[in-house]
Amino acid sequence: MEFRVVPVRTKFEDVEQLLSRIKEISQKRRAIIQAFDPDMVLSENHLIFSAHHAFKAFAEKRAIAKKVESELLLWAAATRRIDEAVKKVGVKDPGKVVLLIQKGKEKEVLRDLSAEEDEGILKMSKEKTIRIIHSFGISERACGCYSLEELLLEKIAMLALEK
Repeated sequence: MEFRVVPVRTKFEDVEQLLSRIKEISQKRRAIIQAFDPDMVLSENHLIFSAHHAFKAFAEKRAIAKKVESELLLWAAATRRIDEAVKKVGVKDPGKVVLLIQKGKEKEVLRDLSAEEDEGILKMSKEKTIRIIHSFGISERACGCYSLEELLLEKIAMLALEK
């Protein structure tokens, strides 16, 4: 299954209302949709790589979560604990989120959410880099040798090796 990463601005003021609306749209459109905190998403590759691993885990019957959407959160957070995943990469500001949307459904989903694409939401800053390094337990020394994206994708891949 293919996905598209879509950073958006919404008019929602409450996280629970946003997530409830996403769930309704997901059922109506028969689409897989998951929302993430843009301040904890390093790149499109971060979410696409996580989705690949989440679907592979389901296919191999080794998924941690019962629902694909929850499994997506776990992999994006590089953890096996849903509460930790929600704290790490879950939505904190309902006005700006990064959506992982099943490819081919993005226009309808954005229309149903009254959301507007905004690529600026995913921009990196020094603060965001430090937050991601700290939250994912990446050593600053390793960042001198490898790109942050390589190190984060390795953290995600290592989750597959944990029992």
